[in-house]
Amino acid sequence: MNKLKKQMAQLGSAHRQTGKISQKLLIIIALLITALVAIALFFTGKKEQKEANEGHAEEAEHGHDEAEKGADDHEQSIVLTAKQMTEQGVKLASVEMGEVIKTNAYPAKLSINTDRQAHVSPSFSGHVESVNVELGQKVQKGQLLATLLVPDLVDQQANLQIAQTNLTLARQDYQREQQLWSQGISAKQDYQRAFNAYKQAEIQVQAAKSRLSAFGATTVSNGRYALKAPISGVISKKDLVVGENVQLADQLFTIDQLDQLWLEFTVPSSEFASIEPNQTLEFKSLQTGHLFKAQIQSLNSEADAQTGRLQVRAKVLSNATELRPNLMVNVVLTQNSSAQALRIQKTAIQQIEGKNAVFVSHEHDGKMEFEAQVVELGQFSLDGQWVEIKSGLKQGQKYVAQGSFLLKSELEKGEASHEH
Repeated sequence: MNKLKKQMAQLGSAHRQTGKISQKLLIIIALLITALVAIALFFTGKKEQKEANEGHAEEAEHGHDEAEKGADDHEQSIVLTAKQMTEQGVKLASVEMGEVIKTNAYPAKLSINTDRQAHVSPSFSGHVESVNVELGQKVQKGQLLATLLVPDLVDQQANLQIAQTNLTLARQDYQREQQLWSQGISAKQDYQRAFNAYKQAEIQVQAAKSRLSAFGATTVSNGRYALKAPISGVISKKDLVVGENVQLADQLFTIDQLDQLWLEFTVPSSEFASIEPNQTLEFKSLQTGHLFKAQIQSLNSEADAQTGRLQVRAKVLSNATELRPNLMVNVVLTQNSSAQALRIQKTAIQQIEGKNAVFVSHEHDGKMEFEAQVVELGQFSLDGQWVEIKSGLKQGQKYVAQGSFLLKSELEKGEASHEH
């Protein structure tokens, strides 16, 4: 291009010098102009072709993205025929309005029913000769728990023997005086004296026996005192060993009857109105999920000043073996009123990517297409069958009520293969 301009400049200079334009010069000028136009057209066409190619590339890329998006959308859904649904046990239901009885759960603890508990203490101070039961052992009423050697008991038994000897002598004296008086040999006052002494000796013997019986000792135990179970139950505390000395009223054993426990929990002030004495409620074991019943026994007359909560104690109405003291459970309280709510069956809920989701269905080309729909859950019904839907579904919408776990598995398989 620069060369052409230089040549044109030279021609112009030659023209200025001669002042005349020859025919040959005109031809050369025309050829140069034609060449310049051709060059300009060439570069302009090349630029337009480049822009057109870039436009086609963008359209192709956009179309490829749309195709990938459509493929991804297709992979997020699962398509089944009616036969496949039957084989896999997939059943549909419609989102409906219904009653969801609202419940609240509160932590609670099972405790010993102190009304059905016994503390075993000795009636004497003594020396432990034997211990006949172990901690946690079941015992029956009257069963021997331990034996003590009691010095005071030796004295009590000795006094009884002395009283019994005095009674024997007084009886003999009375019988002799009675015979002499009947024969007119002895005076009546001697007979009366012997009779009074005999009755007094009887009273002393009876008093000595009563003291031993009150202490739980026998008349022939030779100073041994037997500690026996006052009730049937389980030994929950044992505080003695062979060879030690125990004192009067020491608590040596505790026996608990575990067939009826207490349920203790607290509720906020908002629940005061829903709790009444003798009301029956349910509680759930955190270990097994089993439901049990209890009857409210007492309510604190005042709520806690700091927390505003009410202390509640209920009597457990079940004696299941899994219920033990200090077991943590959840009390289920049912609200007094229940309202109509959008609900679905609980079996439809699945956890997908950490969110609650339900598989909704759409009919497409004679087949059923299923997609996971994220939902917001509300209250669960007391029987655990229904759950309230706050958002994510509409009334009448079809969803998978049974077999949703299989669809979740298929969805996860599709995602795994897509990642590879």
